[in-house]
Amino acid sequence: MKTLQDAYRAWPFLLLTAFLGGSMVWLYNLRIPRSIPVAASMHEESSGARAAQVTQAALGEPGNEGASGVEIELASDLWGPSRIAIESPTEELLAVPVNLTGKVSLNEDRISHIFPMVEGTVDSVSVTLGQKVKANDLLIVIHSREIGQAKLDLYQARLQREIAIVKRDLQTRIAENTRLLIDELRLGRPIQQIESKFRDLGMGDYRERLLASYAGYLKAQADVVRLENVRDSGAVSGKLLLSAQSTRDADLATFQARIEQIDYEMQTSILLANQNVKEAETRVAVDATSLRILGVDANDIESVDPTDQGEAISHYPIRAPFDGTVITKDCTVREQVRPSASILTVADLSTVWITADVFEENVPLLRSLDQQTVSIINEAWPDKTFSAKVFYTGEIMDEKTRTIALRAIADNPDGLLKPGMFVNVSISGGQSASAMTVPTDAIQEHEGKKFVFVQVQGTRFVRRDVQTGVNAQGRTVVLRGLGPKDQVVVQGAFVLKSKMLAELLGEE
Repeated sequence: MKTLQDAYRAWPFLLLTAFLGGSMVWLYNLRIPRSIPVAASMHEESSGARAAQVTQAALGEPGNEGASGVEIELASDLWGPSRIAIESPTEELLAVPVNLTGKVSLNEDRISHIFPMVEGTVDSVSVTLGQKVKANDLLIVIHSREIGQAKLDLYQARLQREIAIVKRDLQTRIAENTRLLIDELRLGRPIQQIESKFRDLGMGDYRERLLASYAGYLKAQADVVRLENVRDSGAVSGKLLLSAQSTRDADLATFQARIEQIDYEMQTSILLANQNVKEAETRVAVDATSLRILGVDANDIESVDPTDQGEAISHYPIRAPFDGTVITKDCTVREQVRPSASILTVADLSTVWITADVFEENVPLLRSLDQQTVSIINEAWPDKTFSAKVFYTGEIMDEKTRTIALRAIADNPDGLLKPGMFVNVSISGGQSASAMTVPTDAIQEHEGKKFVFVQVQGTRFVRRDVQTGVNAQGRTVVLRGLGPKDQVVVQGAFVLKSKMLAELLGEE
């Protein structure tokens, strides 16, 4: 019984002893990574030391403190499937870019501040702030008394033109018919035959006047013929015959004068009719031009009809001048608007201007910048580099800032560059400097650190942390971490990175 009680009292002590023993074993195993042999670790230290010496000799800097020393082994038969390629860093002469601070602004060639051309009241608004619009899209409709009166004047002018054209055409037909009648009368046709032929042709009062004078002449001529036939018989005196002949000659002269008078009247009437048509057409053109000056669309001008439109004839539509975005909107329905105040602003944001100030020391670069491309970087998009073409370099220096203005235009199809953003503008063409570069694909990144894999011996590779500079044409400048003789994995490095991460996870 006493033995059982002693064992019961010793149980907590035994449990604590077992826990401490297990912890010691776990800590001992943690000290030695299972994935890296001890010999490999020793070799890694010696390789890292040699690499540090090479880097120090190449860069003139103390040791390669950034190298992580993680070693990876990849069998040679896996190099082909993994597309492993190795080469040494390249020493190149690179142009040192000139970096400027710039700003994104609206393309001033593609911005429209819309002012109404007339006073009126806003009848409807078809767009909202920030809305994208296409060219000729309806933006706003304004109810304007001035527009309504101008359209009514145009409508009346068109009616007057139609009346003038009808009168001219009528005068022309009358003149043509009258000339045909005159030709028949000059041939001496019988009056009954003439009346039958021209009965249905319109001639106005010309028919009556011509036929009356012609009938008088025919009667006088018949009297002369009758008296001449009885003159030899002595029944008619010669004095009576002479009187009849005089009457005939007078009636003939009257008839001919009547023809000339009517011909003159017809020419005059046709001339006046044509003049009236021209005046009516001019009035229509003036009224239509007045509406076009006020900004009324050509289709709206052609369709003016107060009978069909009613009070809508006073509507003044404002349409988008080009494809763009509504960036300001200063009107609401029933609001009074005037030509002196802007109501909308439409901007084409598919391109933007980049403005930058070039300091006096870099002024010589301006000669070679016209129509050249500069690089643009913005903090909002750190992984993207934009390009812009320089189209203006100022000729006058700002006396206060000692800078000269530079303007470039950049394509902005996705709208990433917002007007008002600050950007970094990189201009090539500065002084050249020697730099060590590797293909950009060789640079890997993990936990915020950039590194490459360097072949240390045979199938073994070591991770080497590096400090990088600018990227250009698929190559990256390495500022620190590599020597000129290092054998860098420039292709297939991602496979080594995956293997490295897998081993690190296995250790954990």
